[in-house]
Amino acid sequence: MKPVAVKKWIPAVAVPALIAAAAVGAAASANAELKLDPKSPQEILQMIANSKDTDFSGNLKATVDLGVPQLPDPGEFGPSDTGPSNDTDPSDTRDFDAAKLAQMLSMVSGTHEARVYVDKPDKVRLQVMDGMDEQDIIRNGPELWHYDSATNTVDKATVPEMPDDANHHFGNDDNAESMTPGELADKFLSAIDPSTMVEVKEDVQIAGRDAYSLELTPRTEDTLVAGVSIDVDAETGVPLGITVDAVGQDDPAISVEFTSFTPETPDAARFDFTPPEGATVREHDMSEHMMDQDMMHQDMKMDGMHGNGDKPQTVGTGWETVALFDEDQMPAGLMDSKVLDQLSTPVAGGRLLHSSLLNILITDDGRVLVGSVPEARLQAVADEQ
Repeated sequence: MKPVAVKKWIPAVAVPALIAAAAVGAAASANAELKLDPKSPQEILQMIANSKDTDFSGNLKATVDLGVPQLPDPGEFGPSDTGPSNDTDPSDTRDFDAAKLAQMLSMVSGTHEARVYVDKPDKVRLQVMDGMDEQDIIRNGPELWHYDSATNTVDKATVPEMPDDANHHFGNDDNAESMTPGELADKFLSAIDPSTMVEVKEDVQIAGRDAYSLELTPRTEDTLVAGVSIDVDAETGVPLGITVDAVGQDDPAISVEFTSFTPETPDAARFDFTPPEGATVREHDMSEHMMDQDMMHQDMKMDGMHGNGDKPQTVGTGWETVALFDEDQMPAGLMDSKVLDQLSTPVAGGRLLHSSLLNILITDDGRVLVGSVPEARLQAVADEQ
C-alpha cells in the first residue's frame, strides 16, 4: 500500500478523532432572545459554500470523548513495533509505528485549546496548547513546519509545485486548517444524501457572534452517529462550531468551537517561523508523497476503478458505508501491535476496536472492516464477502 493511503486510513482505524486531530469544545447553548432572518437549510449550506475564501483568526476549544481506553505512556511501546526510527518521516514507510499511535491517542482525547490563523489559500497556523507544552503547525506558501516544544523538535518540508487542484486537495487533507470547525463540517456536509435529514434549529451565539444552527440527523439506525450540529456565522457563513453526538452517549463525542473569532486577514508575521535555538530540525521530502496523493485523487474521480490497491472496497452508502481492506493493504506490524491488543477486544471471527463513532473489525483471516456502524453490520458485511 502506498504511503498516502496508509496516512489516509490508518489514523481512522486507530483514532477516529484524528479527523479532528485538534478537535475542540462544548456545544453552544441557544439564546432565546436571538432572532435572525429565517433561512432554509439550502440557504445556510450556500452561505457555508460562499465562505470558503474568508480569512480569519481565533481561539478554539475542543473536547473529544470517544470512549477509547487509556493507554500507557507511549514510551512503553519503544520507538516502534517494527523498527523505523522516530527521526524518519512516517509517510516514508508502510511500517506501523505503535509509539506514534499511542502518543496520538493520548493527545487527541480530552480537552484542548488552540489558536488558529488562516490567510487563504496557502497560509495557515495552528498552535495547540496543552499545559506548558505547545504544538505548532504552520504552512506558509510552500513551507511546512511542525514544532513540538515538549521534545524541542522541528519537522520541515517543502510543498513541490503541483497543479492547482492537487495543491488544493493537499491543503484540505494535510494542513492545520483541516482542524477547524469548517473543515470538520465539510467532511459531514459532503456526505449529505437522502439518508440524512437536514433541519435549521434555534439560532445561537458562538464567541459572541450570532449564528444559525444546522442539524444533520441520519435516517437509519445502522450507524453510530446520532447527529451532527453545525453553527454557522450569520455574517460570514463560516462554521464557528460543530458537535458530533454518538448513539447511546450523553456527552458529545466530538465538539469543536471558536471561543473568539475575527474575520480579518491575520498579520503576515504570524506565518513566519524560525526554529528555536537548540532544536533538532528534521527535513522531509514531500515530492513522492504529493505525487502519490495526486494520483490517488485523480483515480477517485474515475468511475469503475475497482481493484486499485490503494483504495478500499466499500459496501453500502451514506451513514451505513463500510470500507474493507485486505491484509496486504495494511501497514506491516499492525496485526501484531501491542497497541492493537490493548485497544481491541475478542469477538466472533476476530477482534473489534471500538470507539463511540467508529468500529473496526479485524478478522482472523486478515481482513479489516471500518465503519461508523454497529459491530453487527461489520460482521454481516464480513460474512457476505
